[in-house]
Amino acid sequence: MKRCRVFFALCALALSGCAGHDVYLVGRTTGLTAHNKFRILHPGGDVSFRIGDEIYTGHWVYMEGGGSVGLGTATTFSGSRSVTTTGMAVGLPTGGNGTFIGSSPSGATLRCSFDFSEWNLKGLGICRDSKGETYDLQID
Repeated sequence: MKRCRVFFALCALALSGCAGHDVYLVGRTTGLTAHNKFRILHPGGDVSFRIGDEIYTGHWVYMEGGGSVGLGTATTFSGSRSVTTTGMAVGLPTGGNGTFIGSSPSGATLRCSFDFSEWNLKGLGICRDSKGETYDLQID
């Protein structure tokens, strides 16, 4: 019974990113806010944000950071004998960055850039509209 609970808990954790992420925008000088819920991870897609009277619709993209590969060799000597071993390590990416570029029917534009951690499924970024307002972006 305990194994089943652990299995279901791990499945729920693995699928937690599938339901979507809450994305919040808050204007630094105006205090205007926007909220949407969508999946940050691949693939990218179309998204809309309503900020005041404007509805910005556009496309967002997320790119994982590169992983790493390490190679190592060790040799041990004992008298006239030696042993050599070689190993390899692969590091998976745990985060990356993304963008959102959108426009409203009035012709106003909104550009966002964010960093996202796949480890804790959270992110931070900044947006700027064509009117000069800057917004803080938070992903939960």
